Amino acid sequence: MEKLKNYDIFLTHAWRFHDDWKRFSELLDGTANVAWRNFSLPWHDPAMNPNSEVGGRFIRDFLESQIIPVHSVVLLSGVYKINSARRWFDMEVEMARKHNKPLIGIPGLGEDSVPDEVAILCDECCGWDALQLLATIDRVRELPKYL
Repeated sequence: MEKLKNYDIFLTHAWRFHDDWKRFSELLDGTANVAWRNFSLPWHDPAMNPNSEVGGRFIRDFLESQIIPVHSVVLLSGVYKINSARRWFDMEVEMARKHNKPLIGIPGLGEDSVPDEVAILCDECCGWDALQLLATIDRVRELPKYL
């Protein structure tokens, strides 16, 4: 069967590879007849100080350039639960809203639901199922605010 659609997706992260990020990327990569591009490439340069004015601006601009072209931003609850990642998670949500990108919540690995504090940020939530995620992205993108 031929791949019918391409999806450009940003998965929340905090400059390092997190288990949920790796597993969800592998899930999408391993799903037959799904073409997707992962715009969320965690990167960490230890010489870049994200707490300096220049470093913070560089990182914000880099993040925003990853979010602007995507069809959807996937909020990985497992990343949200990492205290040191919260700052970046919140920034990614803010940028998604700024650029009118749908937010889809995914529970943490091994969990059944998205925590309330993440769910409230989302347009919709779904489970660890690649086809369900893509159907959710299609449905949410058809909402009037995303047309």
